[in-house]
Amino acid sequence: MNSRQVKELISSEKGVMELYKINQKYFDKIDVFAEEFTNSDLLDEYTLAHSMDVLSGCYAKLNPIAGALESLLAETEHGTECREYAMLDTVKTTDTNIIKAKARNSVKDIRNFLSDFSRYCQSAQSLVITAQSRLKRLSVESSLKRIDFKGETSQPAVAEHQSNINKDVNWG
Repeated sequence: MNSRQVKELISSEKGVMELYKINQKYFDKIDVFAEEFTNSDLLDEYTLAHSMDVLSGCYAKLNPIAGALESLLAETEHGTECREYAMLDTVKTTDTNIIKAKARNSVKDIRNFLSDFSRYCQSAQSLVITAQSRLKRLSVESSLKRIDFKGETSQPAVAEHQSNINKDVNWG
């Protein structure tokens, strides 16, 4: 979703809530993986790789919207200030504070939703970094055990390689 689409959607009767509803599925996916990471349920490299793919996709969907909301926030706040200043004949110090407060109040909904979008983007980014480090740790551990990346020892090439390395080990 680009800036123009976000602005049109927010300007319509549906408002910011519709934007939130459209993207709720991405928030939910981030929450699901956050819960799995919290419970340490992601232990194999397949699940970690899948989580990185999904979380990167969620980040890619939510980040442009967060950027569009930031732009809309600044634009709306500045526009409100300009309109309020234009209605005054003379500007006093107290008027400046009142106008700034009105401008901040005019974008309170946008500010709240911007916070949600940007925080979920940060969460997705943090979870991807965590998945990368866990995946790297699994990779290092499996290489120290002399098994291939996926941990499969049943493949003929892997079994032959391991038997050549471990010829001096006597298990009997």
